[in-house]
Amino acid sequence: MLIGAHQSITKSIDLSIKRALADNCECLQIFVKNNNRWEGKPLLDETVEKFKTELKRSGLKVCAHSSYLINLASFKEDTYAKSVICYEDELTRCDRLQIPYYVIHPGSHLKHGEDVGIKRIAETIDQTYDKGFETMTLLEMVAGQGTNIGYSIQNMVDIIEASAFSDKLGICLDSCHIFAAGYDIRDNYDKVFDEMFSAFGDKIKVFHLNDSKKPLDSRRDRHELVGKGEIGEEFFKKVVNDSRFSDILGILETPVDENYQQEVELLKSYREI
Repeated sequence: MLIGAHQSITKSIDLSIKRALADNCECLQIFVKNNNRWEGKPLLDETVEKFKTELKRSGLKVCAHSSYLINLASFKEDTYAKSVICYEDELTRCDRLQIPYYVIHPGSHLKHGEDVGIKRIAETIDQTYDKGFETMTLLEMVAGQGTNIGYSIQNMVDIIEASAFSDKLGICLDSCHIFAAGYDIRDNYDKVFDEMFSAFGDKIKVFHLNDSKKPLDSRRDRHELVGKGEIGEEFFKKVVNDSRFSDILGILETPVDENYQQEVELLKSYREI
């Protein structure tokens, strides 16, 4: 597994690469614009070229994370319209930057029901990819708060199978999320991941490596430092050495004070030589 972290794009998106290298990362995750705004400043051609040049020089692998405002399952027409525009805009940015993976939370059905929500998500993905995007959308498994879709393996399989562009869809796992959703990766590691790989196979491309402040099946998304939460360090020792994850981007999103260097080095120390 490649080990890295989410990095800031403050001042310029290419500076995220410099920050990742300072943290001794092997990969990184970024936002492609302000994640708390529907619209972002246009990406200048010179900025795009600088990012691509610096990324190639660094040897790092990269993925992007969507804006948290997007809800592809929303039945509030204003929110849905803005979500579709934002989704397309961010995929456009990923294509320009040649970022292969774009991570997104599937969406919240807002009490309209999971089946209708899943149908809406798949239809939205299809109408978007009809426009010819190259970047793969990775559906991130979530903790299961409220009416969020994506807390179960079945949810994800249903979205992928409902889409005409299943080849453009992959999976992002998150240790905090799947633990909070009820998958016991602490005490039943092999059982859980045998099931995950049976369902998803090589569609798993990114793994967010976060401990959890909340217990198993809490349905609450609260990240904790590696080995300091309810999951514990034994899980992280197993996952970084699991050969099935050898080419996957392992991304830290833990609540660090300044930078991820200490957390990155801790995960690397778990590797068996």
